[in-house]
Amino acid sequence: FKNVQNIPYCKAAVDLKVGMGVILDRENKLAKLPKDVAEAKTVVYVVSNINDKPELHLSSLTADVNKGEFVRADDMHTVNRLEVEISHSEINGGTNGLAKNNMLVYGTDGLLVKTADASGYALAFRVMEKTTYKGDGVLAEVVCA
Repeated sequence: FKNVQNIPYCKAAVDLKVGMGVILDRENKLAKLPKDVAEAKTVVYVVSNINDKPELHLSSLTADVNKGEFVRADDMHTVNRLEVEISHSEINGGTNGLAKNNMLVYGTDGLLVKTADASGYALAFRVMEKTTYKGDGVLAEVVCA
């Protein structure tokens, strides 16, 4: 995204992957996984790579953000209603069983999960169609409360 705001000064509290939903503890400068469902409902930040490993350009290792490394935490409110492509690896259970208009929300493992009711979640994704993104993915609309 060209216009997405991000918080670049928090470090990963645990090993993370690009695409995971995280909670920011700005006071302690940490990016954490949600501790429970109530906290998962407040997720608005998504891990992207800080790109401080130029020697790994296009490597699968650029998808990993190890504990203690800086995280680029994208604020999805700044891209509300835009379309994003999501890989099967970012969805708990992959794309099997997903169809148009299904809703995805973040769980406590930082991965997306299909839900029957996205109300109460600060961030959700509405599936538009299945794609071949990273071998198997979906095109989805960002839906922020």
